[in-house]
Amino acid sequence: MKTLRLFAVVAMLMTLSGCAGLFIAGAATTVNIATDPRTTQEIWRDSNLQLEITGLSNKAPYQNQMRITANSYRGTVILIGQSRTTELLEQFIAQVQQIKGVKELHNQVNIKAPLSLGEVSNDSWITTKVKSALLAKSELNGVKVSVITEDREVYLLGYVSREHANIATEVARNISGVKQVIRAFQYAD
Repeated sequence: MKTLRLFAVVAMLMTLSGCAGLFIAGAATTVNIATDPRTTQEIWRDSNLQLEITGLSNKAPYQNQMRITANSYRGTVILIGQSRTTELLEQFIAQVQQIKGVKELHNQVNIKAPLSLGEVSNDSWITTKVKSALLAKSELNGVKVSVITEDREVYLLGYVSREHANIATEVARNISGVKQVIRAFQYAD
C-alpha cells in the first residue's frame, strides 16, 4: 500500500513539474526497443550515426546553410532536408560517406532554402497524424514503422513485410496535408 501511495505521489509531482512527458517518452522508447527487430547494438550504432551526421550538419560551413535530418537503419542512411547549394550538399555527402558504419546512403535533400518554422510545425503535425493512424490500424499491431515528414513529404522507414509496407503506405497517403509518400523500407520477406 505504501508503495502504491509513493508511486501516486511521484506521478503527481512529475505531472506538476512537467516531467510526465519524459516518463511517457521513456515508456514509449522501451516499447519501441522491445518491438524493434534490430539488436541493441544495431540500435545503438544507428543512433550514433544519426547523432554524428546531425552534429556535422550543425558545424561550419554547413550551419545555417542547410537543414538535414538523418535516419539510419542497420547502417543504411537516408538524408532528408534542404541545402542552399548543390556544392555544399555534395561536400556534406562526401563527409557523411566517410563516417564509419555508413553502409548505404540515400540522398533526399532538396536544393532550396531551409524550411520556415511554420513549415516545420506543419510537418510535425502531419507526422503526428500519420503515426496516430498507423497505431490505430489493427493490421499493423506490433509493426515498427518510423515516420519522418519533410516539406509535406512523408518518409516511411523500417524493417517490415511487403504487406505491412503496403498497408502503412496506404494509411499515410490518406492523411490530409500529405503531398507524397516515399517508402524507404527494408523488407523481411
